Amino acid sequence: MKTIKNLTFASLAALAATLLFQTSITRADDHGKAVPPSNPFVILLEGTFGLAMAEDVPDLGLVLPDLRNGKYQTVPIYTLDSGVPGPSDEACGTFYALGGEMLFAYDLRKGALTAMMIDGTSVVERIPDLVGNGFTLAGTYELDILEATGIYRSFAGGHIHMVDVLHVAPGSPTVRVEHCFCHISREHGKP
Repeated sequence: MKTIKNLTFASLAALAATLLFQTSITRADDHGKAVPPSNPFVILLEGTFGLAMAEDVPDLGLVLPDLRNGKYQTVPIYTLDSGVPGPSDEACGTFYALGGEMLFAYDLRKGALTAMMIDGTSVVERIPDLVGNGFTLAGTYELDILEATGIYRSFAGGHIHMVDVLHVAPGSPTVRVEHCFCHISREHGKP
């Protein structure tokens, strides 16, 4: 019995030490000191794309791109600190995309990023939808971070590796459902 108590105490002590020394992840609802996120960090783009209405786009302090032009599509951003988000989880930001332009914006609430897809680095497979005329795009994309604001300033010049599964359903308008992990890292050598 004493051995079990010692093992239980040791397990709890190890768990407490692990939690104490974990790298903190900055969340959208943090009210304390704005601390830059760990390097690298991962976010999830998850949901159905919708049109960004000009009047709903906040000033993110970014030079590029023009997110108020009425052409950008948005999808929610989630953190992964509690696992894959469920229907009751709140988004921590908004992702902005415009097909063909290769410029993307990440509104992460405590700062924002502009990223450009690196031409010729995508590895994508188009998988037909067996139910209808839709399809799924599954692949990876490489992006350079062109500018960054707020607590993400140190990520300017960094990199984003996207692992993406995008389902495109037929219809008018086309429905696009995004499932994308974005691995965001600073430029090599930056603290």
